[in-house]
Amino acid sequence: IIVGKDAAEKYLLTVFTPGTKGKPSRVDLLRYPDRMGRESSTVSSDASAASTGGNNNDAVNPPSGPALTSKSLFNAEEAQVQWSPRADSALVLTQTSIDSTGESYYGSSHLFLLLENDPKRPGNGSALSVPLPPEAAKDAQGTVPIVSCSWVPNPTITGTVPFTVISGRMPALASLHHGITGEPTFLFGRAHRNSVDISPHGRFLVVGGYGNLAGGMDFWDRNKGKMIPRHVILPEIGGGSNVNNECYVTIKEAADLTVTSSSPVVGHEWSPDSRTYLVSTTSPRMNVENGIHLYRYDGAMVEESRLPWDNSKYLPDKLLSAEYVPAPFPNTENNSNNSGKS
Repeated sequence: IIVGKDAAEKYLLTVFTPGTKGKPSRVDLLRYPDRMGRESSTVSSDASAASTGGNNNDAVNPPSGPALTSKSLFNAEEAQVQWSPRADSALVLTQTSIDSTGESYYGSSHLFLLLENDPKRPGNGSALSVPLPPEAAKDAQGTVPIVSCSWVPNPTITGTVPFTVISGRMPALASLHHGITGEPTFLFGRAHRNSVDISPHGRFLVVGGYGNLAGGMDFWDRNKGKMIPRHVILPEIGGGSNVNNECYVTIKEAADLTVTSSSPVVGHEWSPDSRTYLVSTTSPRMNVENGIHLYRYDGAMVEESRLPWDNSKYLPDKLLSAEYVPAPFPNTENNSNNSGKS
């Protein structure tokens, strides 16, 4: 359930109804109290109590208009819903464990975008299938599997809030999509990746390959549409730039900017100020090489000597979890050097 921000308080919610024999699955986008899909009044159980002597002033739910939008979903056993940070649209990822057509052993997946306000039909919602880039690799059955999807989390960015999708068989294609039309607007390229982590202010992204993949990470600047050049601190041997009494070189070639984790990655997330990115290897998922590593927003690894913890104390399997302490949401998307220290 998502609470809207207009003067008249509203609640947006989705309802997924699994399919039955002869009927497809269905998802409805509803808005309380005016678009709940009810054509007649309904009486709650509290109303029955009131009729027998109880006291309830809100027991009868009044009639309301039809659902904002509905979508029939074929070959959908389950659905995962991700709401936009502005609470006016949602991504619905449907999946089946087994393809009923018998064409695929791994089942199928589809991605839909639900909108509270259809630009072409004011006062109504809409549901559309998210168009995938033609560059995404199809599977043996000629379909494009959906690996993951996620919204840019900052509701205050200028313009429409976009979302990311990883689609296609490996090496999969990561893409950025318009938050209303669903059309792809930028391609991050194909690689063995299954996750996109977006910084809280919405500017930086890490396209990563975790779990059963090798753990490669690409650090992107969404505003500039390119991978972030990385400053690598070197011993003071000359030949590099010197800032804050540190010698470093800047890596700019895209082919050299991919970061590979030294250990299998289980946990991964941005810091609240969008300046650092944490990856961890934890038990019981991994019972060896437990530890936490920290990267700056450009992908440069923070030296272990500068970390306030000792990874050797977590070996081999003593680390259960590693997360940032929550903090207030940042108020800018453009400043990579927000207040606070790494």
